[in-house]
Amino acid sequence: MKINQKEKDMRREKILDVAFRLFVDQKIESVTMGEIAKEAGIGRATLFRYFPGKLELVAVNTKKWKDYLDGLDDRRPISSIEDIPAIGRLIFTLDSYIDMYQNNKDLLRYNDNFNHYVSHSGRKDLKMDEFNKALYSANTRLHKMYEKAKEDKTFRTDIPEEEFMRVTVHTMMTACAYYAGGFVWGSKEDTDYTPELIKLKEMILAYATLKR
Repeated sequence: MKINQKEKDMRREKILDVAFRLFVDQKIESVTMGEIAKEAGIGRATLFRYFPGKLELVAVNTKKWKDYLDGLDDRRPISSIEDIPAIGRLIFTLDSYIDMYQNNKDLLRYNDNFNHYVSHSGRKDLKMDEFNKALYSANTRLHKMYEKAKEDKTFRTDIPEEEFMRVTVHTMMTACAYYAGGFVWGSKEDTDYTPELIKLKEMILAYATLKR
């Protein structure tokens, strides 16, 4: 029985949602295409007509990250970079990861597992369009923030941009991902560690505004 394009799109979205949930709950490495097909209520052959392999399915699922980042752009557009000091943008960025820890732990857990899985795949031909769109959105915001800081001097720019991002933004994101996944020494399940992440944010801001 033939299905129309709307039904095909709905089935594709269901596959993505099912795969994302399984990847978050069980880790990408352990999930099989057979499990995904079963949970989505379709046959393996049908699944492979939509996605030729698990890695392609993993790559497309980064759309959820892009949707989240697009939401941030809606709340604080890239074009608004001139409207606030650079330090305001940095604080907003750090706070966005804490918000993600509080309300979107699944995205943090997926991202951590995704980076490990893709980097060890050995695939050079993998199409990462959605992932690259998400990265472009995030990297553009961060770059404009750093350039703005060169002008308004609200945070330090005496170290290279990439190094600054690693020890501030990416450190915050990594910490939130580890807390979300329970990979922190002494952490207990169902405990809110937001206060500790706020302390980390304060430490990062102290470093970012340290006068040299």
